Amino acid sequence: MAIGGKLLGRFLAFSMDSRWWFVVKRFPVLSEVLHLLFPMVLTMTLELSISVVDTIMLGHYSALHLAAVGLASSLWLPVGCFLIGVTFGITPLVTRHLHGRQPKLVNLYMSQAVGLSVGLGVLASLVAITILPYFAGLMATEEETRQVSVTYLYIFAPALPMLALMTAYKNLFEAAGRPGFPLFVASFGLVLNILFNYVLIFGNFGFPEMGAKGAALASALSLYLAVALFFAYDRFLNKTPLFTRLVWRYTRKFSILLNVGAPAGFAFAFEVGLFSSMTWLISSFGDLALGGGQIVMSYTSFLFTPMMAMSAVTAIVVAKAMSKEGVDGVRKRIRVIVWLGLSYVSTCFVITQLFHEQIPYIYSNNAQVVALAASILLISSCYQFPDMLQTVFTGALRGFRDTRSTMIAFAVSLFGLSMPFGFWLSHYSPWAETLSLRGFYIGLGAGLTLLAVILILRFRVILARYEGRRIASPREVA
Repeated sequence: MAIGGKLLGRFLAFSMDSRWWFVVKRFPVLSEVLHLLFPMVLTMTLELSISVVDTIMLGHYSALHLAAVGLASSLWLPVGCFLIGVTFGITPLVTRHLHGRQPKLVNLYMSQAVGLSVGLGVLASLVAITILPYFAGLMATEEETRQVSVTYLYIFAPALPMLALMTAYKNLFEAAGRPGFPLFVASFGLVLNILFNYVLIFGNFGFPEMGAKGAALASALSLYLAVALFFAYDRFLNKTPLFTRLVWRYTRKFSILLNVGAPAGFAFAFEVGLFSSMTWLISSFGDLALGGGQIVMSYTSFLFTPMMAMSAVTAIVVAKAMSKEGVDGVRKRIRVIVWLGLSYVSTCFVITQLFHEQIPYIYSNNAQVVALAASILLISSCYQFPDMLQTVFTGALRGFRDTRSTMIAFAVSLFGLSMPFGFWLSHYSPWAETLSLRGFYIGLGAGLTLLAVILILRFRVILARYEGRRIASPREVA
C-alpha cells in the first residue's frame, strides 16, 4: 500500500509537471501572466481582507461603529491611496532596469521611494489629524458617530507612512518577478489583524473593549509589522537582495520617481476619492444609508482586488515586453489579460446577481441596512465590466510611464460625469424619489464607461507612437 501510494504520488506530480510544461510551451504569454497574477491576486486579496475583517467584526459589534469607521475610511482612503499610487512609479522603472541589466540603479529608485514615503506619509498623517476630523464633524449626523470617527483617525494616522513603505517594498518584489514573499507578508498580516481585532474590538483575553478604536489600532500595528518583515527579509535572509543600499542623497532627490508616480497617485486618489465622495453624499440620507454604502464599498472593493492585480501585472509585462519584444509583445499580453479579466467579471456578475440578498448578511444583521445594500449590489455588479477595462489599460499606460493622461482621464470621467450625473439622478431627476441614493451608483457606472473608452483610445495612440521601437538602450531605460 505504501509503495502504491508513493507511485501514485509520483505519477500525479509528473502529470501536473507535464501539464504545466505543456501550458508554458504552448501558451508562453499566458504562463508569464499567470505566474505573476495568481500570487499577486492572493496578496492583494489578503491585504484587502484586513478591511473586510474590520467591516465584518464592527458590523457585528455595533451599527454605529460600522458607520463611523465607514465615514473615517472615506476621509483617509483618498490620502492613503495617493501615497500608494506614488509608489506605483517603482514598477515600470524597476522592471526596465532589472530586465535591462542595470540592477544597481534599483537602489536609487528605492531610496527615492523611502524618501517619498516618509515625507509624504508624515504630511498625510498631519492632514488626517488636523483637517479630516473637521470634515467628519460636518458629515456625521450624530455626535457619537463623529466622536468615534475622529478617534479612529487619530489612532490610525501615524501608520500612513508605513502604508506607503509597505507598498513600495511590495511593488519592488513583484516587479522583480518574486511575488511569493509579499504573499507571505499579506497572509501573516491578515492573521495578526484578525487576532488583534478579536482581542481589541470585543475586549477578549483581559483587554479593554475598544470597538472602532481597537480596529484602528489593529490595522496600524499590522502595517508596522509588515514593513519590518520586508526589511528584515531583504536585508538578512534574501539570498539575492533587491534593495541593498540606501542612497541618502536620493531620499531627498526623488524627482524621477515623483514625475512618474505623482500622476498615478492622483489618478488612484481620484478613483477612491469618488467612492469616498459618494459616502459623504450618502451620509445625508442617514446613518443606515451610510452603513449600507459601507457594505457595498467593502464588497465591491473585495471583488476589485483581482483587477488591481491585473493592473499591476499589466504594467510589469508591458514594461518588460517593450524592453525585449516591442509593440507586438505588448499586444499579445494585453489580449490575454483582457480575456482573463472578462472571464473574472462575468463570474462576479452572475454571483452578485444571484446572491445579492444574502451577501450583505455577511457584514451586518440589521435588516434595513441589508435591504438597502442588496438593492445597490444589483447596480454595482453591472459596472464591473468597464471597471475591469479601465483598470487593465491604466496598468498598460503605466507600463509606458504615461501616467499624466491617466490622471486627466480619471478627473474628467469621474468628477466631470459620475458625480454630477449621479447627484442629478438622486436629487433632481424625475426618478429621484424612486432611485434615492442608488442614482449615485448609476452615475458611477456611466463615468467608468467613459473612462474605459478614453483609456483604450489613449493606449492605441501610444502603441502607434512606439510601433517598430523597443525601449532597450540604457539611455532610454534610465
